[in-house]
Amino acid sequence: MEHLDALYATLNAHAPALGRTRANQRIARLQALKKALRAHRSEAHAALRADLNRAEPDTDLNELLPVTTSIDYVVGQLRRWMRPEKHGLPITLIPGSAEVVYESKGAVLIVSPWNFPINLCLVPLVYAVAAGNTVALKPSELSPATSAFLAKLIPTVFPPEEVVVVEGGVEVAKALIDHPWNHIFFTGSPQIGSQVMASAARYLTSVTLELGGKSPVIVHPKFGAEAAGARVAWAKGLNAGQVCIAPDYALVRSDQRDAFIQGFKAGVLRHYGEHPSENPDFGHIVHERHWDRLDAWVTEARTAGAQIWQVDAPNRSEKYYPLTLVWDVSLDSSVSCSEIFGPILPVFTYIETADAIAHVNRGSRPLVLYQLCHDRSWSDGITAATRAGATVINDFYLHYMHPSLPFGGVNTSGIGKSHGIWGFREFTNARSIYRRGRWSPTMLLSPPYTDWKKGLIAWVSRWL
Repeated sequence: MEHLDALYATLNAHAPALGRTRANQRIARLQALKKALRAHRSEAHAALRADLNRAEPDTDLNELLPVTTSIDYVVGQLRRWMRPEKHGLPITLIPGSAEVVYESKGAVLIVSPWNFPINLCLVPLVYAVAAGNTVALKPSELSPATSAFLAKLIPTVFPPEEVVVVEGGVEVAKALIDHPWNHIFFTGSPQIGSQVMASAARYLTSVTLELGGKSPVIVHPKFGAEAAGARVAWAKGLNAGQVCIAPDYALVRSDQRDAFIQGFKAGVLRHYGEHPSENPDFGHIVHERHWDRLDAWVTEARTAGAQIWQVDAPNRSEKYYPLTLVWDVSLDSSVSCSEIFGPILPVFTYIETADAIAHVNRGSRPLVLYQLCHDRSWSDGITAATRAGATVINDFYLHYMHPSLPFGGVNTSGIGKSHGIWGFREFTNARSIYRRGRWSPTMLLSPPYTDWKKGLIAWVSRWL
């Protein structure tokens, strides 16, 4: 694909000039992006409705707001982030000075997913632009209306030698990745993330991988099982469960499982009614093959003897899959072992807190661990005994909305961090600079090693 070679060459050639831009120039670009998003808000609404049946308020809250708040935060912090960091000196390096400067990495590639196709494309772009990079954006082919919207929006803000949108399918993404980018920022599944990392290794390209995994929600026995179930129903319903930080499964004490299930059912009724299939606020599954995967997993669990509840009937032709509860399911079933990425919630039980911790620690490290708990010591104990990209207590998703908290996973749930200063630094190289004056005492310790030099080195080694 020769046009991709030319695109990469253009971005790579212009990267040094963009890396020399000042804070006010980068801020102006970000403010122009914010203005363009607001001006084209109705077009964003239409694109997300077409791709995912996304309700317009959800688009405002979960697509546009994260981008504009990120821009506001970065604009307020960028001058400070770009200043050289002064560092003190040990006595052996005096006289001199030491500092760290954060320089742009160069030409970078951002590969974004379909589930939040504006948010997860443009928030990384905010930090890449703030860091002074040129950028190729590859949105998902599974959200074609939104990809077309971005391809129309971006040229109104950035010249093509600075930021460009590349539409296309899997082959285009693979061809893009097969270039010597200075950094690749990928959001998607752990399986594809490992392939991206392997391709990047060919050029020793640094990567940020925002992945996923099985994020649990652990319910404290005194939280109130019915209230917990109702709250999880809302969290699982967002974007029809197609959220990398959605609660993937619930852990409740064994004597409270039935109350949790009843609370979940009541929460579904409250938020979406008896027939969410007819509710314009409930999203659809992005593609038939994803619908088939979800239905196959539920069928597998049912065949193996699991209990299943669905609020209404699945409808493949409409790409509608209902909110679904699964319990009494084996730990080796697909819904137990795989990231669900849909509106299905397995419910597992524990007797002692240690059982819940062991359940979490048996799997890979989650992107986020949720706790519903009013007992601070219990909550702190769970956090200390587990490892996850983040922990959210008594709510869902809100850590993502905090502009200065690092966002990212651990191992299979992600590599690297974004948001806040972490997002800026992910797209920069921390360059150390040490500067001597006219006179360098280093030469006092250079060969030939006379007796007095040996004595001086011995004294330095012993006392400093």
